[in-house]
Amino acid sequence: MTLNEKVSLLVRYCAQHQSHGFMMDERNTDESFHVSLPEEERIRSSIDTIRVILLTGEAGDGKSRILRNIGPLLADHGFSPPCGDFSALPEEHKKELIFRLRKVLDGNSDEKLMILANVGVFTQTAIRYDIHLMEELTDGREDIFICNFEKRNLAEDKDVFRKIVNSFLACDRFCARGDCICSGNCAYGKNIEKLLSDSGTEGLRAICNAVYLTGGHLTFRELLSLLAYAVTFGQDCGERVRHITEGHDTEPFLYYNIFEKSSDVLLRKIADMDPALKRGPCKGIVKTNRDYIRCRRMAYFEEQNAQYEMLRVDYLPEFHGVLEYMNQRPYHYDASRDKNEILQMLKRGINKMSSQGRSDTGLVVMDTPPIFDGRIRMEFLGLTDVALIWNRYDLRAGRASDESRLWNRFCLSYMVNTKEKKELISLVIDYRLFRYLMLCSQDYFMNRNALSTEENAVNTFYRKILQQREQIYSSIAIRFEEKSEEICDFSLQVHEEEDFFSGETSRSIRIRKED
Repeated sequence: MTLNEKVSLLVRYCAQHQSHGFMMDERNTDESFHVSLPEEERIRSSIDTIRVILLTGEAGDGKSRILRNIGPLLADHGFSPPCGDFSALPEEHKKELIFRLRKVLDGNSDEKLMILANVGVFTQTAIRYDIHLMEELTDGREDIFICNFEKRNLAEDKDVFRKIVNSFLACDRFCARGDCICSGNCAYGKNIEKLLSDSGTEGLRAICNAVYLTGGHLTFRELLSLLAYAVTFGQDCGERVRHITEGHDTEPFLYYNIFEKSSDVLLRKIADMDPALKRGPCKGIVKTNRDYIRCRRMAYFEEQNAQYEMLRVDYLPEFHGVLEYMNQRPYHYDASRDKNEILQMLKRGINKMSSQGRSDTGLVVMDTPPIFDGRIRMEFLGLTDVALIWNRYDLRAGRASDESRLWNRFCLSYMVNTKEKKELISLVIDYRLFRYLMLCSQDYFMNRNALSTEENAVNTFYRKILQQREQIYSSIAIRFEEKSEEICDFSLQVHEEEDFFSGETSRSIRIRKED
């Protein structure tokens, strides 16, 4: 494919140029682009043992592309005609499909099924007609393949991401328009060359990974749109020639200006990460603000080892580092003994959120009775033996599945280990909470009348722990001054009261500060 042909095709993928209608796999006639996603390869390698394939996610996640690629394979292995859109089925047909799934699971049918569905719609339907179906589908059976694309990070695996970029942007770099005014100085050619380089591809991958790490979800369709826009900026060859003929500069259409402000939802997120919005060194002569912007953006696509640091996202390198740390065996670390520097800062942030005067890193469970409006703090001294761990997100289910997976959250957990039950009570730490705690650790506090979402999350975590250890109320310290670490003299009285109607006895603790 020549360069001008590639440009004409890429422009059609840009969300700014037209609707996403062309990009819907059902309507896409682009046969030049083929990439085998990891999910497809896993299906191919296990097709002899699989009886049920369930792919869930939102529009544009690549489910239809996989179905198109493996359609002949499914037919050869005796699969029934696939259900390409479960959500679009009439209610009666959804019900029928759920019953067919049940027969397959129970061994009462030799049928093989593939279903593409929105996870919410499918789950609700399954619960409505067979309340135990979802539990059995997710039980880890070898004959069932399930993939939820909403939890997938396309930028996680370097090799997979590079394969997508290379396959999508591949062309012979020869332009059939020999008389073009841009001949020898084509921005399209420069952009493709740079984005296919190691540093260029890694720059794009870091951007996409940052979207995921901060809580976003990048669909396969959105990734292709981003790649297309980074090359063309929504302009085909004819538009670009007219632009140059009118005397306009081509510099705004070079790859590094992907950070420019845009009305597109994804590009707007990327614009907020602009390295030019973050102070940093510049190589070369910088005379104007535009020179600085150009210098910082170009440097970002050159510095492979510092790209997370260059993006304007608070504590992104630290968050990414902790997630990688959690992704190492044994996937959990003793919170009282582990010396990871960032985790130490998190502990300090948790303590300072509860009591701004604290500066140590020993996790202390505190509870503030709402009625006292922060004037009295109870510190539970009997929790010194509480087993708190940092752990990978999926360890909450009892085991870490899919060892290669890098989640965009992790946990601080309390281990309940009794004869009656064994479980983890977890505080889920996503990027938003991580950032908040890191700010607290460095003495950044926001003046508010009400508790923040982050503070409520930590307080709820504490209270769940306290519910498991009622005996700790026998050993508490009362702090009457919010900014003081001094333990004040107080009198404490246990008050018992019998309910008139039920006869049940309740206990309350009355606290009075001594003069």
